[in-house]
Amino acid sequence: MPALRAVLAEPSIAEQYDMYAGDDGAERLLGDPYTPAEGVRLAWVGGEPAGFACAILLPSDAPWAMLRGGVLARFRRRGIGRALHRGVSAFVDTQASVPAVAEVAIAAWQPLEIATAFAERLGYHHDRWFWLMRRERGASSPVPDWPAGIERRTFDGSDAMLDDYNAAYNDSFAGHYRFVPSTRERARAFASRPGFRADGLLLAYRDGRCVGFCIDVLHATRGEIGTLGTVHSARGIGLGRALLRWGTGWIERESTLPVTLLVDGDNEGALVLYRSEGYEVARTRRIWARAATSA
Repeated sequence: MPALRAVLAEPSIAEQYDMYAGDDGAERLLGDPYTPAEGVRLAWVGGEPAGFACAILLPSDAPWAMLRGGVLARFRRRGIGRALHRGVSAFVDTQASVPAVAEVAIAAWQPLEIATAFAERLGYHHDRWFWLMRRERGASSPVPDWPAGIERRTFDGSDAMLDDYNAAYNDSFAGHYRFVPSTRERARAFASRPGFRADGLLLAYRDGRCVGFCIDVLHATRGEIGTLGTVHSARGIGLGRALLRWGTGWIERESTLPVTLLVDGDNEGALVLYRSEGYEVARTRRIWARAATSA
């Protein structure tokens, strides 16, 4: 754990992994229920930690894995990145918790020429763009204008609310890019992660049914509207905008951090909403993918 913390804190790594910044960064990485500890690899050079890699196993209808990692700048161009990739790829191929993984992906904040070259050498192809959007603090923060008949409830930790969230999440995101369905067990695991704030999860109800939600996360360097969704039957009534405003306000009240969110570059409807609320693209994240096989 000290070695993993040291690697994640290295500036040449931290620039790509700000969600793991801070004293509990390693715990946040390992607290992800989709990131098994046995799939994490560390590289050493002369007794010094030189890099890491991990496999995030995603049990969707077509199971896939996201491989993450990095090598400290002073140890690059020695084949360490390729060796780490080979190690986590082999883990994906042999593990049994998420069988039949057909595809793996890697990602990097841009611009990062070394990541592009690495992906191309290993046979990855471009798959998607994601955008990190940021809203300036101090800008006017409109009060949520909740649609008629909407009741708001802060997460209370109960199984009933987990079930409500799961149903709304699965309705909201089914059919989206690389959708991974939620279950009560998975939601419970996420609610047990380091840094999770129950008061940062708001559920919206109409006629007794959860029809929307917003989850806020405070990283060491930025606040993030982590997940925001509305069920299909509650779209077009202003609920998504109200939840976005609530999430923005929560981050500004609970921290002094920049207010951010990550959005699929192909989700034009979400982009229009976010821009209309003062969010602008701050960084671009590229995803590459290829068939799952050891390399």
